[in-house]
Amino acid sequence: MEYQEVISTIKGKSGLYTIVTPQGVERRRLFISQNNLVCEFAPRSRKRGYPIDGIIIACWISVTLYTPNESNFVAKFKRYAARATFPSAFIRKCLAADTSKGCYENRLTTGTRIDGEIISLNAIERFSPYSVRQFRKALKERRNYNSGRFEFRGYDGSLWIEIAEQDDGYNRKGDVMAGFNKEYRDCGNGYYYNLIDDEHFIGADID
Repeated sequence: MEYQEVISTIKGKSGLYTIVTPQGVERRRLFISQNNLVCEFAPRSRKRGYPIDGIIIACWISVTLYTPNESNFVAKFKRYAARATFPSAFIRKCLAADTSKGCYENRLTTGTRIDGEIISLNAIERFSPYSVRQFRKALKERRNYNSGRFEFRGYDGSLWIEIAEQDDGYNRKGDVMAGFNKEYRDCGNGYYYNLIDDEHFIGADID
């Protein structure tokens, strides 16, 4: 594709895009910088990123704004969040989300291919029963917890809970922040899921 054509496609519509290349299909979170450069958001960032080399862009066949196969992932977030029995800023955000917009637009995820993907504590329990028992106990008692790493489907899995100690403009004192990390072996990168009810995690980020 021509560089200017990609700029015209993305300008004013930053977000997750489907890119067709000779090697196949990939997804990237793209935006146009103030210098009018085609850029990709850095992992876990909605504000910062880095420019993509024009040689790479020249190999692209097409660029289109990503539309998930499921008609409304946001409704799925709201449905699961309604079951939660613990206070959480993430849960409140899910319940207040606008179903006419996507997950990324509602700031529920960073816009990834695992948006809406569910992993249950029961599934994790098959690999680390002790970690899940301790996680459930910590959630019930509203205290911090970190399982450390354990084997999970060929990845390093880990469970964590943090309890907000004070109001900070987003979290309220006592809010539960919790998740499940599925990372590549001996690496700090992978797939990240937020606790969305008492028994399930939902895909939110890839690093």
